[in-house]
Amino acid sequence: MLLSGGVCFVLIVRGQQRWIPVPDDSVVEVTVEHEGITYKLVNGDLYRVASPDRLVFVEKIYDKDFREKNYIQQDGQVFRVDADTGKRYPTRRHFEDGFENANLITDLIRVERGWDTFTLQSSSTPSVSKYVQLRNRILRGEAGFIDNRVEPVAEIVHAGAKALKCHSLAPTRSMVCTKASLSTQLLYFVKGDDVWFSGWYFIPEGRMPFTLMDLESTWIKEHPGMRVMIEDGAAMFELKWAAKPKYRQPKASRVPVPVGKWVRLRARLHLSESADGRVQLWQDDMMLIDQQGQTLPLAGAVYDSLEIGISAHSYGPGPATVYLDDVVISDKPLD
Repeated sequence: MLLSGGVCFVLIVRGQQRWIPVPDDSVVEVTVEHEGITYKLVNGDLYRVASPDRLVFVEKIYDKDFREKNYIQQDGQVFRVDADTGKRYPTRRHFEDGFENANLITDLIRVERGWDTFTLQSSSTPSVSKYVQLRNRILRGEAGFIDNRVEPVAEIVHAGAKALKCHSLAPTRSMVCTKASLSTQLLYFVKGDDVWFSGWYFIPEGRMPFTLMDLESTWIKEHPGMRVMIEDGAAMFELKWAAKPKYRQPKASRVPVPVGKWVRLRARLHLSESADGRVQLWQDDMMLIDQQGQTLPLAGAVYDSLEIGISAHSYGPGPATVYLDDVVISDKPLD
């Protein structure tokens, strides 16, 4: 049975086909058209409209009970619960790092520090299983970087003694993109929240990366969310979900992301699955974007992951390098 808002649907199986009667629009989370076919999302499951009165099951997009299974609230604090051990980890609505007091990537991947994973996707490690295997070996001290790198360095810094360096080779023809990024999955931002982000970036002469920051929901397939992209040399936002709404600078007055110097990107997102969301982006205190629109894939989504660095590189045949420093994400305005 599929339950939603007190309405019950019987899931019927005929051979290998699973289907339900077409539900009322009030319980359909998303309706999308793709290559002439209409799809509807109901209780986390994606269905194809097969006839005026029948939806055929396609795949599960998310578990409708993910909040109950993975989060618990106690004394005003939301905790993330480890499904294997039952251990509780306090989620964060303010998180910052200037990458000080770190010499190796292993110094950053600590619960008390807040970062919990990094991704090195390249021609040497093109698949999820390959780059996860490399990551685990690096964390155990059994291997070093092969080609892509994510590491604290002292060679180029904005403030203090250290910054984060991310370096990625270009993708091969068989790859969509490559990655060299650092992530935390201990955040908790939901519908109605304001999310503020700030980071200092230094891009040397050479190839620009495709994306610089992703705020994602890892509970939904393909980890949809808002991301800062570089298009024609200028920063913009995109919601990576369904129709992929984009929030660009006015074409006639686009301000490029500079190379060879530090630049601050600051953003505010008001989270909503509807058109009343809001996207604001500043570059060195100059407002570039102020638009309304969808900023959350679904009303019940939780943005739990922040990915920084080169979260995607797909421009040209050469490598891309980005330095980051003084990264902050918060539910309160930033100076």
